[in-house]
Amino acid sequence: MAYSPSPSKLNLQRSAESSSTPLLQRFSLRIVKGICVGFLLGIVLEFLLLWQPAYLRLRSLQKEKLYWQHLLRTGVTNNIKTDAWAATIPTMDQLPDIIEQCRGEFVKADVDVVSLNVERFGEQQETGKGASLDYSLVRLHLRGNWEGIVRSLQALEKTQAGNIHLQEVVLDTEGGAALLQIYFCTGE
Repeated sequence: MAYSPSPSKLNLQRSAESSSTPLLQRFSLRIVKGICVGFLLGIVLEFLLLWQPAYLRLRSLQKEKLYWQHLLRTGVTNNIKTDAWAATIPTMDQLPDIIEQCRGEFVKADVDVVSLNVERFGEQQETGKGASLDYSLVRLHLRGNWEGIVRSLQALEKTQAGNIHLQEVVLDTEGGAALLQIYFCTGE
């Protein structure tokens, strides 16, 4: 006796075949191309939107680097630049005074400087004969209100010396910590 499938199993097989066939037929080559082009356009747009701010920041840092190298080579400031750029670069001997100036800004705003650590000295590549541009990373642990800390940090960024840059600021309920990068000149 031969086995014959029941009519209900045949109907299930036919309905499965008929439901999958129209789905595959709907994806024509034209639709697949449209989906791929849309996906690629989305990737390109996302790349451009996320890449542009980083590129603009890179360009501004390159301009800043060129200005400081020019200043080191010639010793003459460019009158076209803003006052922050027109300042001369302090020497390493003036670094303790600059750090004390930073601490003083916080004291003026009733913010207690709990500790002050010079974490590292960094050396830039030689810009030619004579002076070179170096930096120091100074971490300040602060205790006080946030408004005073923020006001002091803004005042430090706007100083006429133009050689103090904020690297990192972390605020917590009692105060916070700030990492400052201070540029100075070594050599002739």
